[in-house]
Amino acid sequence: MITILPLKDKQKADDIRAKNDIPNSAILLAMQDKEELLGFSAVELEHSTLIILKLNALEYDFVQKPNPEQSFILDSLIRSSASYGENFGAQAIQTSFPDFFDFMKARGFSADETHTYTAIGTLVKYK
Repeated sequence: MITILPLKDKQKADDIRAKNDIPNSAILLAMQDKEELLGFSAVELEHSTLIILKLNALEYDFVQKPNPEQSFILDSLIRSSASYGENFGAQAIQTSFPDFFDFMKARGFSADETHTYTAIGTLVKYK
């Protein structure tokens, strides 16, 4: 069964943080199939904006277009991150890794030279 939840395993979280230069203040949302880590997102809530600091899917390197499985994982992580942020009062979501802007724009994000952004409601809907 696939889950996306805040990572509770401190050792695994410390390893991910160290390998990816992720601050201790960030929440790690891990996508796992049983114990196998499929990907993660590192997020922080700044005022009413959820900031995605890092996305990772099966060692995707952001150089080439993601394969279908990587796209599924990345899309799921983005949507789960938005849901997580909305639960804590986020009204907007943004990223700042330019090599991923086209992927984000395809999901309803706007972009400028430095980041992508959208209202949480673009991804979290209640209908």
